[in-house]
Amino acid sequence: MSLGKILAKAAMEEAKYTAFFPSYGAEMRGGTAHCFTKISDNPIASPFIEYPNIAIILNQPSLDKFKNKLKKGSFLILNSDLINDESCPQGVKKISLPLNKIALECGDKRTANIIALGAFFSLMPDIFKEETIIKVLKETFKQENILNQNLEAFNRGKNYELR
Repeated sequence: MSLGKILAKAAMEEAKYTAFFPSYGAEMRGGTAHCFTKISDNPIASPFIEYPNIAIILNQPSLDKFKNKLKKGSFLILNSDLINDESCPQGVKKISLPLNKIALECGDKRTANIIALGAFFSLMPDIFKEETIIKVLKETFKQENILNQNLEAFNRGKNYELR
């Protein structure tokens, strides 16, 4: 959820239209709770996204739930530590990163989503300015040690050799 909020805040900072649509189920951390974040240069009629063109999926249950919604040519960023990427749909541009492993190296496994944000930024650098993302991270993580972990996580994701 926090990654979706960060993307929505970055969009607002850059005067883009955005919609954030969280879905809080009975799931706990590691479950299939999810959100949709829509970003556009034009007004958004509905926050609902039936077929996303970019998906960041952090665990196998989430991939199982949403893989049939990914259309050919869409981008998929996966946490290879928790996902069997052989179950990915055909025709998507798949990037797998060991998000949990890198997050632990940054000092906190909860930074996995920010590593994915860095990878997203390196794949799509024209969506946001890097300064905007850094500003939103600073506003989101006020404790210095937590901010530093998340800044390191963003940079690790941004500079990870994507394959």
